[in-house]
Amino acid sequence: METKQGKRCGWSGSITQFLVLDESNFLAHLGDFIGDFKEEQVEAWRNSYHVLQQTLSSYQSEPWQLIFEYELPREGGRRPDVLLLLPGELLVIEFKMKGNPRSADYEQLSSYVRDFNHYHEAVAKYSLQVRGALVLTYFKEEKMQINTEKRLYITTGSGLGKFLALLKKNAKGKLLDSDEFLQGSYDRLPTIVEGARAIMTHEPLPSIRKVNNTNISQVLETLVSIVEEAKKTKTHHLVLLTGVPGAGKTLVGLQFSHMVEDAVYLSGNGPLVDVLQDALGNKTFVQALKNFKWEYLKHHVIPAENIFIFDEAQRAWDSKKMKKPFSEPDLMVKIAQDLKGWSVIIGLIGEGQEIYEGEEGGLPLWNTAIKDGQWTVHSHEHLAGQFPHATHHVTHQHLNLNVSLRSHLALGLHTWVHHLLTGKIDECTEETNQLKKDRFTLYVSRDLEQIKDFVGTRYQGQAKQFGLVTSSRREYGIQHPYHFVKGLPIASRYTTKPYVSYFNHTPSDYYSSTLQFAASEFETQGLELDLAVVCWGYDLTWNGREWTDHFQDRNLNDPKRIRLNSYRVLLTRGRDGMIIYIPDIPHLDGTWSLFKVIGVEELR
Repeated sequence: METKQGKRCGWSGSITQFLVLDESNFLAHLGDFIGDFKEEQVEAWRNSYHVLQQTLSSYQSEPWQLIFEYELPREGGRRPDVLLLLPGELLVIEFKMKGNPRSADYEQLSSYVRDFNHYHEAVAKYSLQVRGALVLTYFKEEKMQINTEKRLYITTGSGLGKFLALLKKNAKGKLLDSDEFLQGSYDRLPTIVEGARAIMTHEPLPSIRKVNNTNISQVLETLVSIVEEAKKTKTHHLVLLTGVPGAGKTLVGLQFSHMVEDAVYLSGNGPLVDVLQDALGNKTFVQALKNFKWEYLKHHVIPAENIFIFDEAQRAWDSKKMKKPFSEPDLMVKIAQDLKGWSVIIGLIGEGQEIYEGEEGGLPLWNTAIKDGQWTVHSHEHLAGQFPHATHHVTHQHLNLNVSLRSHLALGLHTWVHHLLTGKIDECTEETNQLKKDRFTLYVSRDLEQIKDFVGTRYQGQAKQFGLVTSSRREYGIQHPYHFVKGLPIASRYTTKPYVSYFNHTPSDYYSSTLQFAASEFETQGLELDLAVVCWGYDLTWNGREWTDHFQDRNLNDPKRIRLNSYRVLLTRGRDGMIIYIPDIPHLDGTWSLFKVIGVEELR
């Protein structure tokens, strides 16, 4: 069964068919499929062909299936070298023409194993065991070992046969034909921009096990029922949807604003609004909160919508920041009460996301805002008792999103970050081990050029987006000749904002994957990268017992909390992983030691 037009691979078939396939035809199939390739790629194909011809000759009676250069859908050219289908098993094989593997080689293979586990329909349908084998063809001795930390198999060309013998001994279950596997769907999780684009164009979001295991559909049903109640009874309702960072609150808000009439999605997160509006080519799907407020305050325009979806409602400005005798929640409630008939304010509540001056008031501002009105508050039960001014407070099981979709493959990431920033060393160490098991990329390094080399090798030829992120106050309070990473320049009024180019414009020098500029917590909040390089600063250092914040602002009630939240944002930007860069200066030696103590692996 050789490659046909429309297939997603260079060649597929049985072991018997492969063994009678001559080298020139094999190379022609792969070359025709890939199209644009270099001579070293041909050498790699030739190398893998000879190793497999020799190894599989001992297994020619087995009904196993081979797939070469399978192209993962919507993954920008990611292709594992070989997939081998055995009964109940999928073996991902990466060939490396070297004697010693690097960290990037392990991470590349580990990510393939992880993604097939989470995204491929056939793997889920038949409960296939997915394994990974790294074959070092320049290592001449017969050798096989297991990298227990990565849970990957490392073997040489001559040792591959022994490894397959072990798999054969234990393999049981469904043996898929390569055609059936190739026809199976592969639904990766969309980024926030991809998700917004799909919603706006009425395309279905992918059906992913991790998404299906959340309560997003029940959340939408709950919101619909509350809106129907408000319409029917002509009443005012404040709905609070809570969730960990990256749990999908923004996508839920966008989806709901698009599925019902009379709704507007408002965000005070300027970079998020600008990036989405630029990517979608649409300025109405997501609207800036400041413009909404301006229309009412200056022109007294009553909005046509009855449903206001307020992103990051816990970060609403207090009266001091507004420079008015009222807060943002006061204003939103007043606008809603000026509407004829009914209103619903849906506040999307993130945890630990307050990073600006004036955002420390949190939920109490909303309780104060409804004091003089007739408002029914709807929330998850963990907010019960926080709204004594509500006429009624109704709790709903599904108004809390407790599964992160951004770090969808390492659901303990937010727990890890919490333990890290609260100084719980033992608990953080346990979570570090769990992140490794979840195949979440996590390294620490003091060499930025080494990090750039790793990332370039790891994502070579792929459309993945990676980038540097750093605290806006990274150099505050330190007198030194050392060089921290360069941040994005301040946006000019009449040109494209640098942070928009950082996320959206690949030709720009500001584009994240060039690794030339770092984006701050303000420029990345609510947005995401596939891999984030978190560049630590002097503003938050570990002294051996606790975190010390070196940025003191007398306008802040609790400056340390704001610093910790800034790093909480930075540490949760990566979908697939992160590398923590600690500049090699004495002031950060304690911080470096902390990451080593909690078991974060040093990049090699």
